[in-house]
Amino acid sequence: MSTAMDARTPIQKHRRDVRWKIVAPVAAASAALVIGALLLIVGIATGALVFEQVSVIMGILGTAFVLVPLALLCVFPYVIVAALAIGAGQLYARARTPIRAARRLTERVADRAHHTLPRLAHPLIGVNTRLARWEHTLLGWQRSAQEAGKDKSHG
Repeated sequence: MSTAMDARTPIQKHRRDVRWKIVAPVAAASAALVIGALLLIVGIATGALVFEQVSVIMGILGTAFVLVPLALLCVFPYVIVAALAIGAGQLYARARTPIRAARRLTERVADRAHHTLPRLAHPLIGVNTRLARWEHTLLGWQRSAQEAGKDKSHG
């Protein structure tokens, strides 16, 4: 089996499950409701139903026609969450390439800086060393000048 068939199989299974476990029950209930309403309309038009029977059945159908839109409103947030999940997956798939390119660029910059900075740091280290020597020399001169001005006989 090829990898393309392996990749399609879970997607096809998911689509089949969605059709049979979500769409089919909603469609079957809606079709049954519409067929029942049509049968009642035909029964009323032919005069086969008594008024009390019609009012009871219409109350049941009215409840069903109110509950179906409410059920669809309850399914609506799940549809939104599913759409957001699909969008996030596609966004990640599209963002993966620029993120990878930025990571590689920063990796190259860091590698180049790692190799270049020691060469740039050597002159600064040399200047720092010279300044430290001058500071030590000046401090030594300053101490020797202070010691020369002291009279040790009073000590």
